[in-house]
Amino acid sequence: MNMIAAFFNQALPSSVGGDAMRVWFVGRSGAGWRAAGYSVLIDRAIGLAVLALLIAASLPWSLRLIADPQGRAALLLTDAAAIAGGIGFLVLGFLRWRWLARWQIVRHAQACSEIAGRLIVSRIHGPSLVVLSLLVNVLNAVIAWAVIRSIGAGVSFAQLFLLIPPVMLVTTMPISIAGWGVREATMALAFGYAALRPEDGVAASLLFGIVNFVAGALGGLAWILSPKPANADGLGVDDLVGELPGRSR
Repeated sequence: MNMIAAFFNQALPSSVGGDAMRVWFVGRSGAGWRAAGYSVLIDRAIGLAVLALLIAASLPWSLRLIADPQGRAALLLTDAAAIAGGIGFLVLGFLRWRWLARWQIVRHAQACSEIAGRLIVSRIHGPSLVVLSLLVNVLNAVIAWAVIRSIGAGVSFAQLFLLIPPVMLVTTMPISIAGWGVREATMALAFGYAALRPEDGVAASLLFGIVNFVAGALGGLAWILSPKPANADGLGVDDLVGELPGRSR
């Protein structure tokens, strides 16, 4: 399911397409549409919150790496906005104002907030969620380091580990297809602020995007080769056509 979602991430803004497909798959597998939507939203919220906290924890080293005042201000403002959004999401679950319950979307957001809060403080699930979320960001830095080495740029893993998380945070904004363009511009700025060559940042970002594209292509192949019509565990082209308004299977 996640590999196929990675394929749809390559064709729609940011991770919107992949998240929608994950909701579709989980909902059709028997978990129910509400549980499917909640699970994907909570997964996204916890991932972004951990990313923001990782950036905040590395600020003493990041500010030492980035000497440019504008770069420092951009980093602080971006991370502060992400942390404020995460705190606001978690606080929403504790609010019991009746007027908030008038809107259905707010009720669902509150339910997700309550579940996310219980997961984070859980002795069983909390540590594993944090470790896995951190591991995702470490692997992103590893991929970036590998592509940087492939072009012979003189950038250390420690520098990339400080620069990649803010770039990933900005790339999550659904304003471009699969992050293309936004990621390259942000990487160029980040490298420039860190007194590195911006062109190396652009090259690394393009190669990073190609790696994601290849991974997404594998998911697309799995989707194309899935049984049609799909059973409860899969989704084929016929199912998508059948779900369009006015069409029948």
